[in-house]
Amino acid sequence: MRSGGHDVLGASVCDGLVIDLAGMNAIRADPERRTVRVEPGVRSGQLSAALQGHGLAAALGCHPGVGVAGLTVGGGLGWLLGKHGAACDHLVGADLVTAEGKKLRVSKTENAELFWALRGGGGNFGIVTSLDFRLHPVNRVFGGVLVLRTDVRRFLRFYRTFMEGAPDELTVEISIIAGEQPVIVAIVCWSGDAAQGSRVLQPLRSFDSPVADWIDDVAYAHLTDRVAEVGSLLSRAQPQQQRGPGYGYWRGGSLRELSGAAADQIAAAIEHAPGGSSLGLGHFMHGQVCRVEPGATPLIRTAGQITYFFNTGWGDPRLADDRMEWVNRCCNAMKPFSSRGAYINYLSADDPAAVEASYGKNYERLAQIKTRYDPSNFFHRNRNIRPRAM
Repeated sequence: MRSGGHDVLGASVCDGLVIDLAGMNAIRADPERRTVRVEPGVRSGQLSAALQGHGLAAALGCHPGVGVAGLTVGGGLGWLLGKHGAACDHLVGADLVTAEGKKLRVSKTENAELFWALRGGGGNFGIVTSLDFRLHPVNRVFGGVLVLRTDVRRFLRFYRTFMEGAPDELTVEISIIAGEQPVIVAIVCWSGDAAQGSRVLQPLRSFDSPVADWIDDVAYAHLTDRVAEVGSLLSRAQPQQQRGPGYGYWRGGSLRELSGAAADQIAAAIEHAPGGSSLGLGHFMHGQVCRVEPGATPLIRTAGQITYFFNTGWGDPRLADDRMEWVNRCCNAMKPFSSRGAYINYLSADDPAAVEASYGKNYERLAQIKTRYDPSNFFHRNRNIRPRAM
């Protein structure tokens, strides 16, 4: 199944049959009830834009191009995780087609076990054809983009301390871009009072005189708009390697914490990275997402955990092996610092042990539900939960 097509394992394309849901992109909002029904082809940015006029927002991911469906069934960590929790926490109902071709409605009162599994259990149980979300009164936020040139190790140590005391309203996602002089791009979202946000963000905004500070009071739907300007800003200051269309590779996981040793490893990886490659760091687990009762959804919530991914791209096919090898080498080097269980949407290994570790105590319940609704493991191009019969 393919909705947004952002799967880190490349599982949204295959040599067999791809069920592309992009054409199913209807959005039906009910502002009075603060709910919305969306079809699986809708992307996060489309939904945020559609809700902006109502002064409402869904708790989704950080990238506006990511599909709402795949994001949510994998848990869904994003800008509002500290204030409101994960996307799966606000899924109140869904329609899906099972492996047998049955159309089912799921909610807390209809096929409740299957509903539980969909809120973080991934694409193991059926093809979701609509999702109903509870919305939040979010219209404007204090945030945007900060661009720095500074020592990577020193910044990561600052970032760790800064996020350890992060209020619920704060989310900061980091991208470190390799080059002759590495560039750090911080994307910030403060979903509370702007004046308070300005005070909280002052240490970050004053760290080593940023190259660009594009943080302001902005519409939530346009929080990341100025990210597009980073490339042109960098090209004026340092040459960027030409990157052709269509080739990219990324892998990631979750850190137990951003320790000093992990920060050193990240800095070393960037020092030896091909030009234009990058590391992403974020989804710091804190606030409301960690207050949800354990087992309420399949998503494991570990306070202080943080996601990472290494990303590279190229235009010349002859560079493929070298670029991909850098990503794989970097991810292997991060294993000593990584959580045994990763955020499922970032899990870059599809072996059974890694999947089971990522669901922890929830895995057995998921396997029982899988056995009931997909005993032949028809839906297996995913972080696969195997039916008990296999």
